[in-house]
Amino acid sequence: MKNKVILAAVLGVFGLSGIASADVCKTKPEAESVKDPLPVKYRKLKAENENLKNRLESCKEEKERIRSEISQLKSQISQLETEEAQLRTRLNLLPSKESLEAQIQELENRVGR
Repeated sequence: MKNKVILAAVLGVFGLSGIASADVCKTKPEAESVKDPLPVKYRKLKAENENLKNRLESCKEEKERIRSEISQLKSQISQLETEEAQLRTRLNLLPSKESLEAQIQELENRVGR
């Protein structure tokens, strides 16, 4: 019985030392607030907020520039499609290759070649 009590005590000491070495007893991150008091944190957050606002504004400008460019490209596409339709209409009004070859053959026969 005595051995069991001694064994339990030894295991308890080793168990507690194991817990202590497992950083269970370390101080919590609240201690970091001593390094950066509230006004310092506020200034850092304010600076970060300004930086993010500037980046957001830059992104908005870039987005607007890209939208403008897309609009211009759509306009160019529309103009090119209109020009294509006009050219196809002109092409359809021209005589076919076979018709022109037949006229050339007929003219050559008239001339006597």
